[in-house]
Amino acid sequence: MKKLVMSALALAAVAAFAEKVAIKFELPPPHSSGTPKEIKSDNLEPDRGPGKLRPPIMVEPEYAKKLTTEDTKVTTSEEAVTGENEYVVDGDKTPDATSMLQLPGGVQWVQLDLGAEHVISAVCVWHDQGDERVYKDVIMQISNDPKFLEGVTTIFNNDHDDSAKLGKKGTDKEYRERNDGRPVDAKLTKGRYVRCYSNGSTSEPVNNYIEIEVFGK
Repeated sequence: MKKLVMSALALAAVAAFAEKVAIKFELPPPHSSGTPKEIKSDNLEPDRGPGKLRPPIMVEPEYAKKLTTEDTKVTTSEEAVTGENEYVVDGDKTPDATSMLQLPGGVQWVQLDLGAEHVISAVCVWHDQGDERVYKDVIMQISNDPKFLEGVTTIFNNDHDDSAKLGKKGTDKEYRERNDGRPVDAKLTKGRYVRCYSNGSTSEPVNNYIEIEVFGK
């Protein structure tokens, strides 16, 4: 009887997984503006190697819709050094000055207003991928509060030493910036606003954002 019950549960799990679909992130071609540097960090994830993608984020079909568009309102913590806020939602992931929003050094953020509360299944951020640099204090949060003072859900945080001073050390790993960006499972979190932080990279103090995509229902 136990074997029959376990088999039934296993079949149900397989069936539930089969009904889900992988969120499709459109990736730009691999690009590097220089020789990858040796990066030393106690918090760096193991190198997957170029071309090896992360496991797909599987969701029910109704949660696989891209929510960001060219009309998505974008605000930032400080005025851009170069580029326009709209570059991070224009669909152009080419890592050059024609599609890159550059913010000053230090802890900075880019915030997307989805216009209304949504159930968010995934967020993916692309920074400048030249020389496979590593961005510091990458934090992704969701909220219905535009000031992110209350009702905040953190879906990714690799600020392992709280250097961003947000009050909590992160447990996620730093990663090499490549053409697949950093997709994150948002676990169907409800919210209207998505905020992405960074604190410079191993290559330069400024914060370069290429694109941010949000998926959900």
